[in-house]
This record gives sequence, C-alpha cells and structure tokens, in this order.
Amino acid sequence: WGVDAEGAKNFTIQDSDVVGPGSSGDSNSAILGSGTFLRNDISQVENGITLTGGSSTVKGNYIHDLEDSASDPHYDGISVQGGQDGVLIEGNTILARDTSAVFIKNDFGAINDVNVTNNFLGGTPGYDIYVDGRANGGPITNVSITDNHLSMGGYGYYSVDNASPTISGNTELPAGPRRVR
Repeated sequence: WGVDAEGAKNFTIQDSDVVGPGSSGDSNSAILGSGTFLRNDISQVENGITLTGGSSTVKGNYIHDLEDSASDPHYDGISVQGGQDGVLIEGNTILARDTSAVFIKNDFGAINDVNVTNNFLGGTPGYDIYVDGRANGGPITNVSITDNHLSMGGYGYYSVDNASPTISGNTELPAGPRRVR
C-alpha cells in the first residue's frame, strides 16, 4: 500500500503524488481507506484507490499508468468492494487497463448511495465501470453513473450484474486511450 488508512477516521489525502514500484515490485493500492481524496496523481500501482467501509469523497484525481509485478494483477482505478454508504466519485481522470476504471462489487458487504459523475474514464480497460452484485455481501443500491465521458473498453462501457444502477447522460466515445477531456 502507498497509504494504508484502513480504520482511520476523517482521513484526507490531497494534492499528493503517489508512485508505486511499477513492474519492479508488488503493490496493491496507492490509497486504502475511506475519507476525502482530492487532486492526487497516482501511478505505478495495481489499484489507484481502494475504498473501505463508510462514506468517501474522491474528486479530481489523476489515476494512470497502472503497473505491478504480480503474476495476474487485477487493475482498477477506483475500487468499491463493500461496506460503503455515501460515496462520491467526481471529476477524476482515470486511464485504466485490463479490468476497470471504477469497480463496484459487494465482496465485503452491502453498498449504498454511490455517485459516479463527471469523470473521464479512458485507457484500455475490459469495461470502464463494473457494478457486480453477485457476491453474497449484500445488495448494491442507489448507484448513479451520470455525466461521465467514457472511452469504450475492450468489452464495452459497463458491466452490470445483479444490480440496477441509474446510467444517464454519459458520453460514450470510441475505443482508444485518450489523455484529456
């Protein structure tokens, strides 16, 4: 972990550069925790930001050049995997690869009230956004994916399974890594 803030209260990371070891080392996430994460430049890690339980605000971050030495990495720009209630993911630029820019899955608990809005999601992911409620962690409710710009991933823009997010107002661009919005 670049910053392991799991269990911390009222945690804020802003205006920071977090650079992992890239292909010369194994790193899970640049940031692990819940709180406020603003305007950070994150690269050379397997996952940009992994949110833990509770509420979080993730705004204005630049997540790019994800890289890791693990034999089978699962790259995600921002990961929401259970126990979250009240998450805002807004105004980020995520150049993802392989898996997703935003990964929402109930592996570790129910998920409620997640707003993914006004982000640029590009690069070369499988899908830009996953919303996957197949795990036994509880329901995924009140997820809104609005007004984003998405560059089509290798399989498409969205993968939704056993969940009913609101998806509206997004601009779906052709495939290909794009650098600016």
